[in-house]
Parts: sequence; C-alpha cells; structure tokens
Amino acid sequence: MKNKNIQLYASDNVIEEFYDALVSGDAARLKRVHIPKSDVFYVRAAIETDTGIKYSLDHVERAMYLEGHLEAKDVFQPRTKRDWE
Repeated sequence: MKNKNIQLYASDNVIEEFYDALVSGDAARLKRVHIPKSDVFYVRAAIETDTGIKYSLDHVERAMYLEGHLEAKDVFQPRTKRDWE
C-alpha cells in the first residue's frame, strides 16, 4: 500500500544540500543529507546516455536496491515504496 503522506528525499542537488548544511552550522541538518553511493551516479549517467531519460537519484538508487545491487543501509528510506513501484 502506498503512503502519500511520507516526505521523500527528492533533491538531486546533493552537493549544494551538503554545503548549505555545512554553512548553516546545523549538525542535525547535515545528518539528514543523504549522499548516494557513487555507483548510483554512474548508473544514472549510463541510463541517460543510453535512453535519453534522466531519472532522479532517488529513483535510480531505489531501483538498484530492489534489484539487489545496494544494501538497505546505503539507501534513503529503503522500506518506503515509491509512486512508480
């Protein structure tokens, strides 16, 4: 069952989010910044090159997790279903 009330991490501006959190000096905000594994960035770039479609980092990360390429500890909210599932 899909839960429409869950706020998902949707930003693809990982570096900007990270530096903004650093500049703010807010340790809690910094802990909330999720930086996907480098494989997620590479897979997303390969998909875009092959298909012309640029999926969100969350979409690629979640798909890689569901296909067994990432562990739950490496994924943002691994047990939360996405709308596209």
